[in-house]
Amino acid sequence: MTTPDPHAPRWHVRAPRGWLNDPNGIGWWDGRWHVMYQWNPHAPVWGDIHWGHASSPDLLRWEHQATALTPRPGTLDAGGAWSGVAVHDGGDVALVYSAVATAGDTGTAGVAVARRGPDGRWVQPERWAAPHPDVPGVVDVRDPFLVTVEGRRLGIQGAGTPFGGAVLVYDATDLDDWRLLGTLVVADDVPAGVDAPGRVWECPQLVHVDRRWVLLVSWFDRTVEPERLGVTAYTGRLDLDGDAPRFVVDASTPLDHGPDLYAPQALVTDDGRVLVWGWSWESRDGSRTAEEVAAAGWAGLLSCPRELAVTRDGRVVTRPATELAGLRGEPLDLAGGDLVTDEPAWRVEASLGVELALVDGDDVVTVWATDGPAEVLVDGSLVEAFEPSRGSTTRRVYRDAGQRWRVRVAGDAQAHVLRVPSA
Repeated sequence: MTTPDPHAPRWHVRAPRGWLNDPNGIGWWDGRWHVMYQWNPHAPVWGDIHWGHASSPDLLRWEHQATALTPRPGTLDAGGAWSGVAVHDGGDVALVYSAVATAGDTGTAGVAVARRGPDGRWVQPERWAAPHPDVPGVVDVRDPFLVTVEGRRLGIQGAGTPFGGAVLVYDATDLDDWRLLGTLVVADDVPAGVDAPGRVWECPQLVHVDRRWVLLVSWFDRTVEPERLGVTAYTGRLDLDGDAPRFVVDASTPLDHGPDLYAPQALVTDDGRVLVWGWSWESRDGSRTAEEVAAAGWAGLLSCPRELAVTRDGRVVTRPATELAGLRGEPLDLAGGDLVTDEPAWRVEASLGVELALVDGDDVVTVWATDGPAEVLVDGSLVEAFEPSRGSTTRRVYRDAGQRWRVRVAGDAQAHVLRVPSA
């Protein structure tokens, strides 16, 4: 019998093999949840980007589906089918994505729309819904997202300028023919004292949460060494009075405080929640080598589904989706506030103070700690910690053969094994 990979997730979404990055095409249709993702099925390295596809009846049990999108030589997506979304349109579902004609040349990226054919598979188009825009000073335009505001469907894309990130806005009433309106927001618009990092903003997500507009942008800056990148959540309002809608920023917060979450995608559900998935790459701190990744045959996984919220003081935070309570299995013994376990998937929730460490005899390596209340989910090498007032921290942690998890809590607490329920 093959020994399970100790670093692989038991209940998170990952590709069956190869490389996974940004979550894409998230939605609910045909009675199931659907999550797609950028995928190289041929090797656990970045490149040759397809869209992988998984679906679930309950956000707990995931099944791999047929590949959704595939690069087609000699077409507008020959260089890859990159980030985008799923959207209900005309009684069915369409996939709206960045189609790159020439690999490595972001100037050949445009918005493409794929629709389902009679056999249920996605039919990729022969023309762009929005070609790469010719806007002076604007570069790296990509990653379409759609939002309906006062009955009008708008499309947005991330971009960069010499002065920082930007988000373009389009009229997308006709999903197959977008009309550029202007810029929704640029870094120069952000008020003094509000952080606006990054030379390029990508994967923009614009959603209404707790009576506030929230704009999520993933950003990077390659002008420094090492490269800086992260995810910023902006709160603000939409100004619809001009020719182009404008997002007026009030405040910003990091969406996640760890080093291992990027490119989140948001979905407004029928019950009014905003669910978010992010990409968790193999750790950037060198604790997992390229040779180890190649031997494992896979790289990257998606975070758990999270619910987006805005706190009373205006911070944008996430918490585990309500449905994840269905993963809780048998309790783990937290006698005296201490737990040592080698379970591959488990959770702990404490009213006050959590310290998470790896132990091997007298050797102790602290992984994460807080003085306040928290919930921590562990699945293979993925650690997701949630604090009600501060938000999430996502880390990849690779246990050595002799190491076990140790948890110490200061307040009331409970811990459980996490198991995917049987059908």
